[in-house]
Amino acid sequence: MAEAMLQTFEGREKGTVALPDFAFAVRPRQQAVYEAVKALLANQRQGTSSTKTRHEVSGSGKKPWRQKGTGRARSGTSTSPLWVGGGRIHGPHPRDYTMRIPKKIRRLALLSVLSDKAGRGAITVIDACPRMDAPKSKVFADFWKRVAKDREKCLLVLDRFDENVFKSVRNLPRLAVTTVGNLNTYDAVRVGRVVFTAEALRAIEKAE
Repeated sequence: MAEAMLQTFEGREKGTVALPDFAFAVRPRQQAVYEAVKALLANQRQGTSSTKTRHEVSGSGKKPWRQKGTGRARSGTSTSPLWVGGGRIHGPHPRDYTMRIPKKIRRLALLSVLSDKAGRGAITVIDACPRMDAPKSKVFADFWKRVAKDREKCLLVLDRFDENVFKSVRNLPRLAVTTVGNLNTYDAVRVGRVVFTAEALRAIEKAE
């Protein structure tokens, strides 16, 4: 059974806590992680880039000058891609980058990342996250210094959305925050350490 260090928000160690095997003790599948991250990044693309071909740009189809005898290079139209203001060859056009992967693969990918971090001791559990009356970035900047032993990027996972916590963390470059329901493979794989609150860990256990 995987275990993680349990500590308070202020940094005092309180021993260890057992992590559920179904989420933190699976055999990591690299291909599932690759597919999940690729799909998530692709789904964030707008696909609105657009250029005009030689048939769409403004200009006449009339031949600019006669074929021979002028001393200039031959030309058939002013909309040629070789001319300034001409069409674009093989340019981007609006397209849909959406990728869909099976729900089981997405789940396996996330559990693979969490299990890998648990095996490397990169999972931390805190007993509670303080309820704040107003956003205070310094509180969480100090928290990151206590929890990130190697100054790595950290992801704080809450059991529910807390506006003041999210606002406190959003301008900290090496600390991110999310909820159990919104935790995804890309968020977990791009940080060095994942920090769960005790309530968030219980929510994962209930979701088995």
